[in-house]
Amino acid sequence: MQSRSLSGILVIDKPEGLTSTKALEKVKKILRVKKAGHGGTLDPIATGVLPVFLGKATKVAQIFLEGDKVYEGEMELGITTTTYDITGEVLEKKEVPRDLSLEKLQELADSFKGEQKQTPPPFSAAKFRGRPLYKYARDGLFIPKEPKPIKIYDFSIKEFESNKVKFYLHCSKGTYVRSIVHGFGQKLGCGAVLTKLRRLKKSIFSIDQAITIETLKELVEKNEVEKVIIPIKDALSFLPKVIVSEEFSKRIMEGRQMHTSSFLSFIKFQKLTITPSEKWIRIINTKGKLVAIIENPLLNPSSPYIKYFRVFKNQ
Repeated sequence: MQSRSLSGILVIDKPEGLTSTKALEKVKKILRVKKAGHGGTLDPIATGVLPVFLGKATKVAQIFLEGDKVYEGEMELGITTTTYDITGEVLEKKEVPRDLSLEKLQELADSFKGEQKQTPPPFSAAKFRGRPLYKYARDGLFIPKEPKPIKIYDFSIKEFESNKVKFYLHCSKGTYVRSIVHGFGQKLGCGAVLTKLRRLKKSIFSIDQAITIETLKELVEKNEVEKVIIPIKDALSFLPKVIVSEEFSKRIMEGRQMHTSSFLSFIKFQKLTITPSEKWIRIINTKGKLVAIIENPLLNPSSPYIKYFRVFKNQ
């Protein structure tokens, strides 16, 4: 079969039991596309939002990988496993404290909120010398990784019954939910493992936009798949924008350099509200076409030239 030429972002509701890579392979096979990548790994046990970047959209995937994540999940108290979830080998079982209540569990969850450093679990896709940690762990080698900064914005306990705890978690990129659950169990003194996890949001993509792999097959059969593919321009609309003339946009597409000082003066002249908290800026021409994504010059105002992240010629 001839491959399709599709470009944009498709939000898949990943089923339980599949790795993110396997889910991506299924999508590529159904769509008959060669160039595609997923945004944000989900463990096989997890379901929910898995953005899939098609064609030219793979070039902007990094922007969305920076976004926060929102989950709902379930943990079981009294168990510790090698993987920090229910799929791993049981290392220890302990009696759960009898005086636990929803209020006490929430008090403990509150202690996890804020900025902190987290070490990737031994069974994870984080890499050491190009090889995932879980492959070393399967061979009995546990490679310690440097802890990385993360942030927990919200950690709410929703239900507690029969040692099962349902929770809601809003966290930054790079956060391992299994590690949060493991740490929760360690603080309780009885251990805890992740039993269920569903990602409700990744960056700007939410579960409301997600479709199942089965639905994707149906849409392809009906020749209606483009209805659910988000165009690159629309997906990037959350970024601050600077509008430039047709002549200026042509210079950008020709690869000419822009002086940082001149661009900052241009922003000031247009009275645009752009802060150093923004990592990227959209460049739009007067016809509304996406010309380029640049790194925010406010992050490095001493640099002589603007740094292009991506230049688009046909958006």
